[in-house]
Order: sequence, then structure tokens, then C-alpha cells
Amino acid sequence: MFDDTNSKAMYDRACTSLAMGVATGFRRAVTPVPLYYERADGPYYYDVDGHELLDYTLAWGPLILGSNHPALNRAVTEQVARSYTLGAQHAGEFELAELMVEVLPGVDQVILSNTGSEAVQAALRIARAFTGRNRFVKFEGHYHGWFNNVLVSCHPDENEMGRPAASCGGQPGHEFEDTLVVPWNDLPALEKAFADHPDRIACVLAEPILANCGSCMPVDGFLEGIIELCQEHGALSIFDEVITGFRLALGGAREYFGLTPDLSTYAKALAGGFSMSAVGGRRELFDVLRDGRTIHAGTYNGNSIGVAAATATISTLREPGLYDRMHRHGHTIRETIEKAATDRGHRIVTSGAGTVFSVHWGVDAAPSNYAETLRADHETYRKFRAAMLERGIQLLPDARWYVGAVHGDAELEKTVAAVQESMKEI
Repeated sequence: MFDDTNSKAMYDRACTSLAMGVATGFRRAVTPVPLYYERADGPYYYDVDGHELLDYTLAWGPLILGSNHPALNRAVTEQVARSYTLGAQHAGEFELAELMVEVLPGVDQVILSNTGSEAVQAALRIARAFTGRNRFVKFEGHYHGWFNNVLVSCHPDENEMGRPAASCGGQPGHEFEDTLVVPWNDLPALEKAFADHPDRIACVLAEPILANCGSCMPVDGFLEGIIELCQEHGALSIFDEVITGFRLALGGAREYFGLTPDLSTYAKALAGGFSMSAVGGRRELFDVLRDGRTIHAGTYNGNSIGVAAATATISTLREPGLYDRMHRHGHTIRETIEKAATDRGHRIVTSGAGTVFSVHWGVDAAPSNYAETLRADHETYRKFRAAMLERGIQLLPDARWYVGAVHGDAELEKTVAAVQESMKEI
């Protein structure tokens, strides 16, 4: 039985002064008792009950270089001695911007912010100012941050599908009355949205892979269809690459799929675990900031530490062959899971890429949209995840896996054995 005695004591203490007992609500469901950690190193976490846990959560995505990475440590430590944040300009800002423009296909310029939620709001504001329109389209199951206008139909129940639905309490309907929702991978539905709201849609916002809800891949031609429909109707296409950016490839989904949307948002893997986000796209789209049609602001935008971390992270990720190795690692795990499950009589599929993928129990085909993810057997996955934790492998509660640059052969060997043993146990 996994010992969480000290974590439980800390959680009980936290609940007396910290609302929810955790800093973000998603973490309450990660394990029966939220685990507390003393440190992390490479691909491993070390909790307060003495466990060494091989980590495939990567802090919900940011730790693409793992923890305690020498190049990242060096960059941040050197910067700390020079400045924390300046509230003014420094060379690191344009050096990072130049690096991003160099590696991101079709990106001419960027703006910097601090979180994925902020970057999405900045992209929406730019699209609205550029087009002079207010409405935008998002897809069911896609998560674009916690602000009221986008936290819509993220996990709708069956009665809420097909219409914009609040995802939590405290979301007045008028705050998302300009948010249109359609199913993922359904071009006719998107065409209908444009037909029903002529000359009123500013942009279409989409995760290029639906990583937040089952890692549903786009069907052939769907992403291209989004871009083409936006061009046809005078709207902007926005890829929310908070997860896929610098994870699918150095150039993110733009490189992975060979496509060029109007704008893309970046966060998570961008700075390897430090708070940093950005919006990138065509130069003329940022004219709305230069000419004062709208603004982009934030006290910590371009802060010294985040910029240094992002520059070091991207520079490290440029190592030749690194992404091929990460994807091979993930695909080997996927193949192991599918074979081990089949050998034990389980119905199972995996979906996504090698560096981010999801596991679906009790189904015969990978889901293509949010509604299809609801068919999966989440209870069996919960048992599998508990069995993996007993064997020292830490996974996310939603059956999503993240693979990073620090997951090597030794980690793969341990994970393959743990998967095979856990399948036998359940």
C-alpha cells in the first residue's frame, strides 16, 4: 500500500489556511491525498514520505527538460545576480524574441506574457481589434485557460453539448455570450457557425491536438480547413499551443503539421518550468498594438528570470535528434500499454503523439472529439494509475502522459516493466 502518511498530515495542515489545501483546484484530484514533495531532479520527484517517483506529469507539461537541468540552472542563476525583474527593457527580451522567430515557422514577431491564460486573452484581443469583430469560435473539450470567456464547454455533460456552457460556478452568461462552441473535427459545424454569424466572427481558437481532453488528433484536412475558412470569412486562425508548443517539435504544431495559422500562443514548455508565455504570428497583426487600437500590458511581461529560462530552454531543445528520441520514447510506452492490455484481455487504445498522449480504456478506436472521450472506462484507468504509483511511476489523473528530454533508456526500461506488471495486477 502506497504510504502517504506525511503528505496527508501536510494536506490537513494546508487546509486550515490555504483554500482547497492546494494552490490550483486541478491538483486536488491527482491522488486520493495530494502528494507533497521535497525536491525534484531530472525525471524524478521525491516526496515527503521517502518515495522516488519517475515522473510523466512534468508538472502538467512545463518540465520538458526535467528538474535541476544544468543549462537552465546556470542561465537562471546568472540572471538572478543581475536582476529579478526590471519593469523596463533589457536585451534578453529581444534576444528571446529573435530566437522564437527563428525556430517557429511563419512567426514574424512575438509578444511576451506570463501564463497560458494570459497569452490566450492577448491573442483574442488582437484578433478582435484587427477584425473589428467580437465573436469567436472554440471547440468542445478544448481548454484555453480559466478566464470566463474561454472556460466554456470544457467538460460539458451530454445535456450541455452543442451549445456554450459554463464550466464552473461564477461564470455569468453575459461574459461568454460572444463565445461560439462547435464539436472538434467537424468542419461542416464550423462552416455553419460562419454562415449563422456572417461578418461577426473574429477568430477560431483551437488546440491543434486536443491534448487537454484525450489527446484527440485532428482528422486529415481539419486544421487546414480551419485556416482556410478563417481566410475565406475574414477571421483569424489561432492555434493554442500552450501544450503543443516546443513539445511536438521545436517549431511546435506549425512544424509538426506543416501549417501556418495567423497566431499561436505558447507557454508551459517554453520556459522549462518557469512562468513565461507568448503570442506569435504575422507582423501586421501586431499593428493593432503599435498604432494604439488596443494594448498589451503586464508588470511581469518580459521579466528577467522567465526570459533567461525560456532562452536556455529553447537553446537546449535545439539539440539534433532530441525530438525524435522523445517521440520514440513515448511511442514505445504507447505500444507497450496497448500490447500488455491486449494480452490481459483489456480493450484499450492510445491517441496523440509521442511527447504527449492519452490512454483510453474500454474502447476500440481512438476518440476524434470530446463526446467520444466520455465512452472510456475511467475507473479501470484509476486502478492502473494506482498500480503504477506503487511501482514508482507518477501519472496524471486524466490518463495523459508527458514525455520530456530527460526520459532516457533507464527510465523507459523501468516504465515498460511497471506497465506490464500493473496490467497483470488489475
